[in-house]
Amino acid sequence: MPGMHSRRTMLKGTGAATVAALAGCLGNGDDGEAGDDVDEPDDDVLSVWHAMGGGSGDLLNDMVERFDGAETESEYQGSYEDILNSLFGAIEAGQMPEVVMIDSLHNQQVLDTEATQSAEGLLPEDYPIDDLVGAVQDFFVVDGDLHSMPFNNSNAILYYNKDAYEEAGLDPEEPPATLEEVREHSEALVESGATNYGITWPNHVWFVETWYSLADELILDNENGHDGSPTTMHADTDFAHDLWTWWQEMYEDDLYLNPGIEAWSEARSAFLTGDVGIKLDSTAAVEATVSGAEGDVDEDEVDEDDVDTFELGTGFYPSPTEDRTGVVIGGASLWVSNEMSDERAEEVGELLAYLGSVENQIEWHQGSGYYPIREEAIDQLEEEGWFEEQPHYATAFDQLLESETTPATLRMLVGPAREVQLRIQESSQDIFSGAVSVEDGLEEMMSDVEEELERYDRVANQ
Repeated sequence: MPGMHSRRTMLKGTGAATVAALAGCLGNGDDGEAGDDVDEPDDDVLSVWHAMGGGSGDLLNDMVERFDGAETESEYQGSYEDILNSLFGAIEAGQMPEVVMIDSLHNQQVLDTEATQSAEGLLPEDYPIDDLVGAVQDFFVVDGDLHSMPFNNSNAILYYNKDAYEEAGLDPEEPPATLEEVREHSEALVESGATNYGITWPNHVWFVETWYSLADELILDNENGHDGSPTTMHADTDFAHDLWTWWQEMYEDDLYLNPGIEAWSEARSAFLTGDVGIKLDSTAAVEATVSGAEGDVDEDEVDEDDVDTFELGTGFYPSPTEDRTGVVIGGASLWVSNEMSDERAEEVGELLAYLGSVENQIEWHQGSGYYPIREEAIDQLEEEGWFEEQPHYATAFDQLLESETTPATLRMLVGPAREVQLRIQESSQDIFSGAVSVEDGLEEMMSDVEEELERYDRVANQ
């Protein structure tokens, strides 16, 4: 539970040079100077940067602008990687906005800048931190302190096409619970002609992390980075060999459709157009997937004429083993600049409390698909019968509440998160495509990850 781990130990002091060096560890190929494109903030306006596009972004903008404790401005910055780049540029330029949304994968790198302050230290004294969902506390409360404010959090679940299941002779009420069953169901879907492929998911490290956590396997040493800076990836294990062998064989047998690295939209399109019968995706995609299955799609991503309506089913994320330990948390949290007046700090604390209120968390959940971070909000939704009326929203909660907290289910905490992410994704592509053997690919993956960990540690402690 909260306070059981310590991870604020990287830097002894951080100046502009170190911040620039840490930004360089992102490895994004940007040759420009950090901060070149950062607009000078308006001191009279409380600025919030976020990474929510589409309807979720519109809802968040509306929520921020409804806050009456200060004049506020909510700005979309692009993807999680885009906003991280913008943050480093703003820090180096001395123009960090008051509040920034950061993917939970990048927590350590933001902590290492020492440019932020504790969210808990700004929250009103009566804000009930103990009412935060247990899994949220387990990840975001560090050394007894809520350093960033959880807001848009999720986990990965399974979506499936019940109509295709019926056509394939599968039970439409029984989604696959294990990777072995995923293969069996995929074979039935393809062999029956119900779909062209069995399953798809974006080649993203989060899905690999979730398979490790369900099997109670650490992906990095030092307790996934929660007990000190990690030095290696656990890729030379029987578990890793079996996982990537399964993935490679699924691809080789045309059961897995590869949409590409971080290809979220492509995977969602393949599912909604009936090319695949199963997809793995975030709980944040529930609202869009429910609408899409009913024929209401985002025409910028999917041609409406290509979508035949179907009955949607959802299930727990399939486990590599018969036993399920738990899933890693996803989504992001709100970080706060350490450069602001006492008056502005009080306003920021009130804004965080407002966004984390029961009423706003219910509105956010129902409008975006992210789960509420407050237990009281969940209780209220249950009392109102929301989950009975909307069972797909309940899938994520049921999975979350059944998850056990262990070092393996705490998402990896790693400074060079983006580089580690890319190395795992690129090596996975090489392995499942057959460009390298499973053994050689995993050896290269581990070596590349170790190189990035060593480089970051050297830069961060220079």
